[in-house]
This record gives sequence, C-alpha cells and structure tokens, in this order.
Amino acid sequence: MDNKSDSIIKTSPTALRSLVWEGSIPFCFSLETSELPSGSDRGVEAFYVGELAVPRLSYLSLIVPTVKSNLICLVLDQGGLFSLKDENIWFEHLESHTPLKWHWPVGLIYDTLVASLPSSSITLPLQVTVHLAPPPLEKLLLPNTIEVCRDAFMSQVKEADFVRWGSTRRVTNLRQREAESLWEGVSQHDFDKFWSVASKLIPTPPPRHSPTSAPLIPSQSANSTMDRMPDGNGVRNVPIRVYLPHGGPVMQDHSSPIDNQGRPATLGTTLVNLIPLLFPGSQSNSKHRLARAFVQGIHIPLETELGWLGTVMCSADGWVSVVIHLGRTISPGAQYQEYPASGITKTGISELLSDASQLIHNDHHLNQCQGQSSKIRVLALQNHDGVQTLQAQVQLSIGAI
Repeated sequence: MDNKSDSIIKTSPTALRSLVWEGSIPFCFSLETSELPSGSDRGVEAFYVGELAVPRLSYLSLIVPTVKSNLICLVLDQGGLFSLKDENIWFEHLESHTPLKWHWPVGLIYDTLVASLPSSSITLPLQVTVHLAPPPLEKLLLPNTIEVCRDAFMSQVKEADFVRWGSTRRVTNLRQREAESLWEGVSQHDFDKFWSVASKLIPTPPPRHSPTSAPLIPSQSANSTMDRMPDGNGVRNVPIRVYLPHGGPVMQDHSSPIDNQGRPATLGTTLVNLIPLLFPGSQSNSKHRLARAFVQGIHIPLETELGWLGTVMCSADGWVSVVIHLGRTISPGAQYQEYPASGITKTGISELLSDASQLIHNDHHLNQCQGQSSKIRVLALQNHDGVQTLQAQVQLSIGAI
C-alpha cells in the first residue's frame, strides 16, 4: 500500500467515518413532459440539488418531498396536484433510462451507473427524469414512501448484524428510541445522532497490522457478551456485497476478517474467491487483473484489510458495497473489447477466441457475450473447457441481432 493509503488508514476512525458520511452527489431533476396533465406550466424545466447535494448514504425516498415541493408543485396546477398519486412518482436516469432503486443508498446507485455506462452518459449533476405515471410492471420498484424505505433500511441493518456477529441480538436489544435515532441520523443527515447508536453495532477499526506481524488472536469471540465491543477483526464475518456492472448479479459470501493463517484477510482474497475470472491469481500480479474495486466511489487497493473496510467504509446499513469496474483502465469507455457481429459464423468463432485470449490472457477464453445492435460485447472469461458454451452463446447473440 502506498504512503498516501497508509496515512489514510492511520487517520482517526471518527475522521474517516465523517469523510464517508459527508460524501454527496449533485442531482438535476426534470419531469417527463409526456406524463404532464393539461394545464401544467411547462416553463419550469428542472430542479437542481447542487449546493447542498444529496448525501451518498441517504436514500431517494427521503428527497421525494423536496422534489415535489420544488418542482412538481410548481409545474402542475391545482387539478393536476389533486389527481396526482404520490405512489406513482418514480425516478429514472435520463441517459440510460435506468430506474433508480428507492432502497439503495444514493452513492451505490451512482457508483453502479458509473461502472456500467460509458463516461459520456454520466455527468454531474446526475440527470434524473421524474415520472408521474406508474412504472412498467417489468421495472417493479418498491413503493417510494419513507416508511417502506425505513423498513427496508432496518431490515438491511439486521441482516448485516447477523452476518457480522452470528445473531441479531445487538439490533434487537436496542431500545426503541435508539432504533429510531439510527434512522433519524440517516434521514436528518446527523452524523453524531447516527453513530451514537451505530457504534453499538459496528466495531472499532482493527489496529494496524504489518505483514511481518504474528498471526492475530482475536481478543474476544463474536459470540461473547456484548458489554465490550471487539475491533473489526473480532467479528465472525464482514458484511460485504459485490456489485457487477451491466446488471450482473449481486454477490455475497462469508468473508471472515481473519484468514486461515490467522492474518488479516484482504479485499483481494475475497474477490479472488468470489470472481476469480476477473481477479485471477496473486493480488500482486496486476498484469492480468481485469477489473478494479470501488467502495464509496473510491478505488480501493486489493491489499486493504476487510476488517478495516467493514468498520470505516460501510454504508449506514452496515454493508460494505464493492462496485466492480471492468477493464484495466478506470475509463468506462475502455471497459470492454467490441467485435463486429456481421459475418461471424461458426467457423469464425475460433478467430474471435484467439483475438480475445490474446487481448486478455492466454489461459482463458471468453465466457459470456451479449449481442448489442451490430456488436458483441465481451463481459467475462472462462477456462478452455468453456469453448462450447461460448459458441452457443455467440450464435444466440448473433441470431438476436
């Protein structure tokens, strides 16, 4: 880890958590004009949330009232407002037409968009379309109410608590007022109120561990009494989820902060176990590394300790959300190699395989291709025994073009 990363880790936990807490994203909301009722004032084009922005750890449900009072109420007349059903309001990313999830932290929404779209499609402030008609059934969003968002948040807090300690006792033992303060800290963006309760659930950062240090022996097991809080290496597992770009599955695994040798586990070891096709071999071998990991919008070195990530870089719900960017460069425009789809036949597949394997690594072959217009997009890799699967997938993609 470089000197800059090392100095960051040595910074006080409160200061680091505060930096994560204060992260924000500017938004620009504009109404879908085709859904406006007659009598609407179409001269009001957009509402910017720029100077104050939206906290990364907040939720879009919390700003629906602000968008309604500062945009919708200025555009719709009294009749339109009377007939408007609040549950029909939903948000969509303007350029990609991606519906935005109410129950995801704002920062996670933005990070997954950045990982999945060309850089030209992601601008700040983030351009968001406000819909006033019910979303199509295939988009199936949760209701946009603050109550539903709060319940989803507390459910995630409990799940993270179970992953971390092996039970939900720390959450269920909170007094009602404490549980309310946890959510109020998020909804009011009050750092002190939130951490006055969250500190009972999320452990303190582990001490700095040098590679030559002796194996760690946690001072307290995850099942011990709750009067003392162990550090981040004393938990059973770190609540961590990995988000793949292009709508890939969200992955979750049991990620202990201590490896089999008793040393701190790293983000790299977790990613090698979860997605070895994107993070093959040794962490130090960056030549064949096909992806990068981002947490809270920050590129995280693979040697970063899991215990530290789980205590400092988690979202308000307690989860460490790792967003994967494909490609050897950070630029979203260079995340994949494209091949013309026209003219590719069964006999031409071997040539495509050869080009792809030279592009990435001689020991791998392409695993998953997705036909898009007149191109085939390379998304992942697989060992030699995946050639037949590739052939079927390429033919299917070509047939769909």
